[in-house]
This record gives sequence, C-alpha cells and structure tokens, in this order.
Amino acid sequence: MSVKGMQPIVSEYCMLWEAIKNYEARLEKFSSMSTDDDQQLQYDEKLQDIEGLKKSLKIAAIQDYDLKLT
Repeated sequence: MSVKGMQPIVSEYCMLWEAIKNYEARLEKFSSMSTDDDQQLQYDEKLQDIEGLKKSLKIAAIQDYDLKLT
C-alpha cells in the first residue's frame, strides 16, 4: 500500500483492519444465508478479494510500523 503513495498511520491501519474484518464477517453471513447461487457466488468472490486485501494490509503494516494486525 505505501509503495503506491498511501501511508496510513498506525491508528488508520487498525481502523482499516477492523472495517475489513467486519465487512468480511457480514459477507460470510450473507453468503451462508443466500439461496440464490449467483448472489452467493458474488459474495464468495468478494470474500476472495478481501483475503488478498488483508494480506496486502498486513504486509504494509509490518513494513511501515512493524505492526502485526490480527
């Protein structure tokens, strides 16, 4: 993240992490409750995107501040 010009401060990393985790939990709930296969697929694709985002955010937080997000 910081390589592309964005360098959040520690509190912003924590806020982003919390927001992503909450959104992930919401998508997981919607995906499990969905009876429409197309809608469930959309939720699952977003969940996969979130996994990549979480990995990138973890790496950036460690590189910028030696901050371990859990």
